[in-house]
Amino acid sequence: MRTTVSRLKVTPTLTLPQGLYFLCRNENDKQDIMTQCHSRFLWEKPEGTPDHLGLYLRKERKFEVDATMMSCNKSIAGDGAFSLGMITKFRGNIEKEPSSYQRLFWETGMIGQVLYLEAEAHSERGTGIGCFFDDMVHELLGLSDNRYQSLYHFTVGGPIEDKRIKTLSPYHHLKDQG
Repeated sequence: MRTTVSRLKVTPTLTLPQGLYFLCRNENDKQDIMTQCHSRFLWEKPEGTPDHLGLYLRKERKFEVDATMMSCNKSIAGDGAFSLGMITKFRGNIEKEPSSYQRLFWETGMIGQVLYLEAEAHSERGTGIGCFFDDMVHELLGLSDNRYQSLYHFTVGGPIEDKRIKTLSPYHHLKDQG
């Protein structure tokens, strides 16, 4: 189905300026999503971005407050290295095949799992954000209906260990049994 488009909020990194980005996984959807979004935003490829990667700068500015507010005021959305919302072609898929509703969430969940693994591989941490205000996301982007829909949010950043969680070694319960 490969219709998910991701909205990224990037904080300072080695290569990308802070801003609002779109990662368009299906270039066939780019023209359609461009017509749905605010025309005041850019659609510029960041310098050094490979041609095959559909990454576009929409607006260069800080979005920490926006990301936090859109994610039910969870500071992890604005404080990390980046956060993103997964936007998918929605209404057309649901009207054509109602069972695709579930698959759209599976797809965004799978992307989240890959982000978890990649964050860990780069000594960072990731977390899914299940609570978000999709109307605020749509308003920021200029989406006026449900042709595209925000389905899942995610953030990546440096690890913060939660001392309340106790970590045990695998099979710890068998050690006492000899």
